[in-house]
Amino acid sequence: MQLFTIGLYVLNEDGTQVIDSTTGKPKETYTNEDIESFARAWTGFDRQAARGNYEDRRGGSTDNRLDAMKVIAAYRDPLPKANLAGGFLGDRYLRCVDLPSQSFLKKGAVYTLRGASPLSEYRTDPSYFELDNAEKFVLDSNSTLYQLLHNVGQYQLNVELDEDIVCFETECNVDTVRMVKVDDVYYEFKERPCVQMAFYDDGKQIRGRENKDLGSMCANPKLAQASEACCREERYQEVRQAKKETGVTYFYEGERTKYNTARDRCVNAGKDLCMFEYTNVSPVNDWWKKGFSWTNKDCEIMVKVNSEGYIAVVHDADNSYRNQINKYGIPAEVDENETLNWFKVHWDGDFPGSSPENSCAANMCKAHSDGSCVCRTSVSESAVFDSIDNVDKEQVMGQLFLGAIGPEANSNSTNGNGFIAHVVNGLIDTSTVFEVEDKGRTFFLKNIVSEVHLNGWEAVPTIFEAEDAAVLNNATIMDSTELSASNGHYIDFDSTDEAYVTWNINVSYTGDYSMSFRHALDTYTRQMEVYINGGLIKWTSPNANTDIPDVVNLGDNPHNAVDFEPMSRCNGDCDIDDHCAAGLFCFQVNKGSSDFPGCNNPNGLGSDFCVDPNDVDNMLFLPTGGWSEDWRLTEGKIVGLVAGINTIKVKVPFGNDNSPNIDYLKIEGVPSPTIASKFRNPPHFVGKKPSMLYFLVFVLASITNPFNFNTSCPRTALITDHVSRYTEQNTIDAQYETDALLEHLVYHDNVAPFLTTRIMQRFGISNPSPRYVQTCVQAFKTGLYISGNETFGDSKYGSLAALSACVVLDREVTDEALYEDPAFGALREPILMVMNLLRSMEYSNTLPTVGLDGPPLVESYNVRLWQMDMKIGQSPHDFPSVFSFFLPEYVPEAGPALSAQLAAPEATILDMPKIIGLQNGMLSLIKYGMSDCHNGLSTYPGYRGCSGKYGNMTID
Repeated sequence: MQLFTIGLYVLNEDGTQVIDSTTGKPKETYTNEDIESFARAWTGFDRQAARGNYEDRRGGSTDNRLDAMKVIAAYRDPLPKANLAGGFLGDRYLRCVDLPSQSFLKKGAVYTLRGASPLSEYRTDPSYFELDNAEKFVLDSNSTLYQLLHNVGQYQLNVELDEDIVCFETECNVDTVRMVKVDDVYYEFKERPCVQMAFYDDGKQIRGRENKDLGSMCANPKLAQASEACCREERYQEVRQAKKETGVTYFYEGERTKYNTARDRCVNAGKDLCMFEYTNVSPVNDWWKKGFSWTNKDCEIMVKVNSEGYIAVVHDADNSYRNQINKYGIPAEVDENETLNWFKVHWDGDFPGSSPENSCAANMCKAHSDGSCVCRTSVSESAVFDSIDNVDKEQVMGQLFLGAIGPEANSNSTNGNGFIAHVVNGLIDTSTVFEVEDKGRTFFLKNIVSEVHLNGWEAVPTIFEAEDAAVLNNATIMDSTELSASNGHYIDFDSTDEAYVTWNINVSYTGDYSMSFRHALDTYTRQMEVYINGGLIKWTSPNANTDIPDVVNLGDNPHNAVDFEPMSRCNGDCDIDDHCAAGLFCFQVNKGSSDFPGCNNPNGLGSDFCVDPNDVDNMLFLPTGGWSEDWRLTEGKIVGLVAGINTIKVKVPFGNDNSPNIDYLKIEGVPSPTIASKFRNPPHFVGKKPSMLYFLVFVLASITNPFNFNTSCPRTALITDHVSRYTEQNTIDAQYETDALLEHLVYHDNVAPFLTTRIMQRFGISNPSPRYVQTCVQAFKTGLYISGNETFGDSKYGSLAALSACVVLDREVTDEALYEDPAFGALREPILMVMNLLRSMEYSNTLPTVGLDGPPLVESYNVRLWQMDMKIGQSPHDFPSVFSFFLPEYVPEAGPALSAQLAAPEATILDMPKIIGLQNGMLSLIKYGMSDCHNGLSTYPGYRGCSGKYGNMTID
């Protein structure tokens, strides 16, 4: 695409080449790196389904070659793409996090009529959303949005809100909408173009409808990227089946919410968010009603850097089940050990691994065997300009890349050098918005730069597997039949307080470390005692209660009372978590126990009682939903270790039963200080949430053709529905990215001189003068060309009317004196020579009525030019390649044109055999008409012979 829009070399406005001062050679417009980056922006295109009103079969294929291709979002590469200006596709676009709250009700919101179909075309939804039991978002007739869309029954194809409107009832409860029902028709909300940032802080983990599903990854809590799944993490019955309730916690199929919205809905329903095993929808528990859901687990975005400085995004997600590439667990494209999805970023300084001195270890990052480094990240946002003095338009456009909707409401405008600064409170800071006009476009740009800073660990994370344990007492190493334990084994404790396991670990420095355990627990919340070098470790939560009430025994089975209310903290006797109030769990104890978290038990009462998890000072292990196939990491606890060997012992406390199984112990140093390496935060259009497409295609291919995976698989409804179930790679976002790429090329500085020169060459001027080119370039950019009393163009950048008028009306083509210059003009293309000869001879295709000396003419008789490419080098509509017949910049290899370095594009195909073939063909045409006589240009017409006396020319 870029080859035909901007060319190979950077051009001045007059069409001359820019010379690289370091090499002395013409400066290239793009490199192989750019080609690779842009190629990823063209992924995902496929042909439309065949239509019934035309026929097109090529090699047995029924692909539609008439209509424009469609984008399959699941096939689109979702990662950031570098552009040709030292930035990224998506620069100067509005960030999605900066969209106004409930943007579907704000000025500029667009709705597209979909008729009777509730299925989205901008997004990817399963066909099940058409079913009657699919929850639709129905607008109330009293809603302002309803009234605008309904339009008294006169439905419009597209509706754009010209002002903000107020929400009505259910509209007030949602962050965004997809399809809205207006009586019996549907409109689809089309979100304005926006970009996500590849890196962000305070991420939260999301997962699919089951914890084993593909898609355990991070998501930005400020974006509507998942839905609710309500459960309390300390209650194992709820962890097993997190709830989604129609009309209470979600309002339509496919709804996405921001993290806080999802949590608020769950809290209002008496629950919270948790790391669930399954999700359950009431009243109808269909799988297609689920999709991605928020969890309450923090999820860090890390970066993997290869030896060339390219990066890959890594999500530090908690994988609950087994990790099989593109099948279960963390998607390969964000998995630390599997990702190969490298892309270019713009570094400010060196990057980790750039040299032996600047190694991974020197930056306190993890080193991989392939030479890449994995580092932690943090994102900063700061003002670019603190004053507009000595700032010009070029600096603003070259340093501000985050779009804004417009100026702040309380800002004042100040004119700058080629821009307007909208300033709040008289200060040039992060609230300032710059307004810039460029090539007919208006940009509103935030005075902010978003940068990604790298840091590492004082000691990189180290895993100590079950089989690494030094001592096991009343504990057994078990094989994980589900292969879900990290190394295939885990530790199973006996139900006795004599059960424990110890690891001997070696650390590099004396100081603080973070310690956590990967565990599985399919019962109530449990605690375990942790000893470090012989000492019992206790932790005090910052949220622990300061009051210590006595345990109150309300009697055996108080929950059987008719007026029973969930018990408060330190009340018992409870049997299950549901007997306790919100935020509490039932702490199971045996008589004689001395451990009563957050409660005082002076009488040694042995009842089970309700406890606040924040009051537990031992290591707390939360339910996971299973004993050997559902795993999660405990919250990291800060512990002090000494350089050298340390002994860590995990013991079942007195009175515990059903203790958690442990997969491994994880030790990592606390975060290191931020290192010097940083890069600008890259934007991207398409979401990273994956689909099951690859796995299903693999399965279908294995069944239908196990020996050749490259065979095309039928795109069945099964694949479509499973893609819809998991993916957030929306069609509209892929289309916006395609538009951004096209816009980037169209507004590139090289387009005007490159396109102008090419059009001039097609109009017969092979070597236009710099003045001529620059004049027409200005016509293209300004959209205006004036000739005499006539004005051409629409005053918009890229006006072909203005450009074309300039090309044919400029003095360089109208001054007859130039016709005497042998360097002026252009060689005529061979096919045009033939066409002009036919016109000059007033050729007509007249069938003879007498004197036929050949076989009878058939009704479909047609005289045609035959194998012209072999005879003269050109054949109509038969280009030898996408590069046409000749090279626009071609300079003949001999003769005066070579000495003068004059381009003669048509000479590319005019070698000696083609020149003689052209002369033979034209002489034959004059004497014999359309025929093959003496190397004629056509075929034997079926009458008359070649009895002329002139013969044909040959190469001597």
